[in-house]
Amino acid sequence: MRKNRIAQVIPALRLKRDMHFFDYEIPSNMQEQAQVGQLVEIPFRKQFVKGVILNLTGEKSQNEFELKPISKIIDPLPFLAKWQLDLIRDLSEYYFVSMGVLLKMIIPDIPKRVKSSEEKFLKNLQFISAPKEKIDINDFYNLTKPVLLQYFDADTKIKIYLGTVEKVIKQNKQVAIICPQLINIKKIFQYLGDYKEQTSVFLNDLPMNKYFEEYNKIKSGQAKIIIGTRSAIFAPFNNLDLIIINEEDNENHKQEEPNPRYNAKAVASKIKDLLGAKLILTSTTPSLDSIYKTKNGDWEFFEINKATQLPQIKIIDKKEEFKKGNYSIFSEELIKDIENNLKKKEKIFLFLNRKGIATLAICQDCGQSLQCPACKLPLTYYANKKMTCGHCGFEEDLTLFCPECKSPNIKLSGAGTEKVEQEIKKLFPKAKITKIDIKTPQPEKDLSNYDIIIGTQYAFDFINWQTINLIGVISADTSLYIPDFKSTERTFDLLAKMILFLGKENKKIIIQTLAINNYIFKYLIKLDFQSFYGQELEERKAVNLPPFVKIIKLIYQSYKFNAGQKEANEIYKILELQAKNNEVFISSPNLIYSQQVRGRFRWQMIIKILKDNTNIDFLKKLPDDVIIDVKPLSLI
Repeated sequence: MRKNRIAQVIPALRLKRDMHFFDYEIPSNMQEQAQVGQLVEIPFRKQFVKGVILNLTGEKSQNEFELKPISKIIDPLPFLAKWQLDLIRDLSEYYFVSMGVLLKMIIPDIPKRVKSSEEKFLKNLQFISAPKEKIDINDFYNLTKPVLLQYFDADTKIKIYLGTVEKVIKQNKQVAIICPQLINIKKIFQYLGDYKEQTSVFLNDLPMNKYFEEYNKIKSGQAKIIIGTRSAIFAPFNNLDLIIINEEDNENHKQEEPNPRYNAKAVASKIKDLLGAKLILTSTTPSLDSIYKTKNGDWEFFEINKATQLPQIKIIDKKEEFKKGNYSIFSEELIKDIENNLKKKEKIFLFLNRKGIATLAICQDCGQSLQCPACKLPLTYYANKKMTCGHCGFEEDLTLFCPECKSPNIKLSGAGTEKVEQEIKKLFPKAKITKIDIKTPQPEKDLSNYDIIIGTQYAFDFINWQTINLIGVISADTSLYIPDFKSTERTFDLLAKMILFLGKENKKIIIQTLAINNYIFKYLIKLDFQSFYGQELEERKAVNLPPFVKIIKLIYQSYKFNAGQKEANEIYKILELQAKNNEVFISSPNLIYSQQVRGRFRWQMIIKILKDNTNIDFLKKLPDDVIIDVKPLSLI
């Protein structure tokens, strides 16, 4: 009598990082039907769960156990293609997670009834006619290497996208456009009116019915244009020709938590190789990591319609203002220019990348700052007289006495957007003023009615920059002195973006700083990207920082400080022994900047891997409660 075959099945569950697939017996009545990639139901522990067949074999690999049988085949056709299974396998290895974690994220819930509906956030969208002028894309479209495109205005980007979309559609293939945020999807989708029926807006927070409908449109090849945020990179592509990463420098392309802590750019690169597709990454301010790949010859680089006109760029030394007795958050020149622009009825944007009225509340007697009890981060004071944690949302009234020494001498210091709003209203009481940050988003507000807009980086996508004549950067130092290896790059990119937003000689940007001698300002004056990239790369190389080394961040969490510290040190000692012969450097455990999250203390160990081919399999043996973050966005 012939033995039943065995199926290796990946359960769609969040399992430990070394638990990938399990052997199941294929019942006799399913022998002929079973295929690799099929969606099946399996008994797992005390429940029935979905899973996907990874391999079929005639041998038992778990002889000591009697194998459970597959309960049923949910879909007779392969639910995942071979390339998707290969992708799961590769990413599981790269990000140190179980295949089940990836599978659970990729496969959709199957509704009992599929009914068509429309994305709510696109409901009132007005389509815009495509620009008549076109850009020649032939120089970069057919290249086999990934292509990094630097564009200098939004119109150029749209022309690039429409040109590539048209080319892909003519070949009856698919193009995926991966955006960092919903607002970016809107700004691209509004030009796709001619392709509306062939476009799928693919988001993981769609209602179950809508998500499954879009999933099937992509899988069947009916959808030729797939547009979404980072999770859309896992769409079930059918005949994919091109992946476009929109605003490739935007950090929203990286998933911070939960696992898998993937970067859509890295996933896109793997899909490119698996499917033989093309990969184009676009940005006004390309990331240093991407620039490094072009300098190494791994990627191609093109500047499209390079900016020829720049606004007036004025760097103001705040220390000189103090010498003149001006301790206001506004320099004399900025106040004068705001006044002149208001007289001419020209609009103004005041930028500060901090929310609230005061960013610190400090006891003047003992020096203790008011902190979030869960995260141990300084609380920010808002106009509603509440102290709020920007990390977890904790909120409390401003205390009259220091919680440490009971002193009544609590002083508010540091300026946020609410403080800027208060001060500018005092100076220009007749001006119409509004504020946009993540706490007061106001995306639907008609900004054309306001003379002065105050905002953080969050406001960038909601402003019509053609109407802005003056930008005032209240402090360029808020991001410059964050103790992280990317702080200089982030600051340069932020300021360069605003310079390009204005883009005309008759406009002006005033940048206020206490760090006038920092090298970013000499490059900003001429908007010299290449010289900045060159110096920043030299600085990183000198101290073995990315992109010259690969960084992995390990995070250990514990509700108890002393026990957690001891356990983190024990993990470090074991890792240090294992890494000795592997050209790997591991830092000792340190408390993270956000020391506590949801009541748990957090320690981090930074691993620097000096060579690409270094074996780091020893990380697979780490306890499952140690978070492994491959290529983190920051080291704080």
